[in-house]
Amino acid sequence: MESNPSERRKHQRVPARILIKYRSADQFFTDYIQNISRGGIFVPTHDPLPEDTRLEIAFALPECDRLIITQGTVVHSIHSEGNNNVGLSGMGIQFRALSEADQQLIDTYVSSLS
Repeated sequence: MESNPSERRKHQRVPARILIKYRSADQFFTDYIQNISRGGIFVPTHDPLPEDTRLEIAFALPECDRLIITQGTVVHSIHSEGNNNVGLSGMGIQFRALSEADQQLIDTYVSSLS
C-alpha cells in the first residue's frame, strides 16, 4: 500500500505563487511555484521534467529584494494523462545547494504563513 506523499514530507509546505526561472542544460523555463518548504518546491507545469533532472533555479520571495539562486533536483514528476490526479501536472524540486542565508529566508517565509 502506497503512503500519501504529504505523509512522507520532512518539512511543512505552504501555498505560494512565486515566479521562478530555472534551467536544465540548455533549456530555460519560467513558471510559478505552487508551494514551498524548507526542503523544496512544487512547480505546476504541463511538461514536467524527468526525475533526477538537475536544475539551476532563481526566485525571489514576496517582499524580499534578494534573489535566491540555487540548484535543485526533480524528485518527482506528475503527468495528468493516465494519472488519478486529473488536471494536475508538475514537478517537485528538492533544493540541493542553498546558502545558509537563503535557507533562513525560506524558513522565515514558511513560518510566517503557517
